[in-house]
Amino acid sequence: MCLNLVLILQLLMLYFILGHVYSAKLSERIVGGSAVTQKKYRYYVRLHYQGEFKCGGSLLRNNAVLTAAHCVKGSNMKSLRVHADTIRLSDPGVVRSVKNALVSRSYNADTLNYDVAVLILSSAIPSGSFTSITLDKKAVASGTNCLVIGHGYTKEDGSVAQQLQEVSVPVVSRAACQRKYRGTGAITQYMMCASVPGKKDSCSGDSGGPMICSGQQAGIVSWGMGCARTKFPGVYTDISKIYGFVEKVLKQYP
Repeated sequence: MCLNLVLILQLLMLYFILGHVYSAKLSERIVGGSAVTQKKYRYYVRLHYQGEFKCGGSLLRNNAVLTAAHCVKGSNMKSLRVHADTIRLSDPGVVRSVKNALVSRSYNADTLNYDVAVLILSSAIPSGSFTSITLDKKAVASGTNCLVIGHGYTKEDGSVAQQLQEVSVPVVSRAACQRKYRGTGAITQYMMCASVPGKKDSCSGDSGGPMICSGQQAGIVSWGMGCARTKFPGVYTDISKIYGFVEKVLKQYP
């Protein structure tokens, strides 16, 4: 009886030791970026819905924002606000309401295929409070290091970052990404992938924000399985595949 009790206590001790080690490893799975302390990405904007931060976006011009469709689809436009010229959540910056939110009919809310939206603002952002970003019409080669910025979680199941964050991630080939997501989610021709497995990735709250490759926006943060997981890269809307939709909207709403 005493021997059994000793054995149980030893097993319990081993369980707690291993459990602590495993938890520590999980807690280290942070999106490995760094804080942005200067307003050097003045094309970046925040989307707030009903007063709460929801997504990121980028300014294509002084009155047009590019973001993800899942950030705005089904939302009441009257409750949407765009915050520009700010790098902290506590700073409202320049605030604008949204006059039009355009989502392609090709968007699929179940698969997040064609996950893109263009917002036309109620009035222009002052010239001194922003810079516009140029879109990349060409597909980005795998291995290319790209910049992702946002206020998203700094670890899986975490909380939004009060300070804007930036991280550099290499593009993963679509074929490789499709293999990794096989049986989990569809990686379509309108998507691209990027991450440093287990170390660097975008996360919840970064949705809609830009992926910048060689000085141009090549992707929109869209979705992924968890954050910075070893197996699953982050998934982005491929700008080169949806550029025609964006161009059409901008011409329709000058």
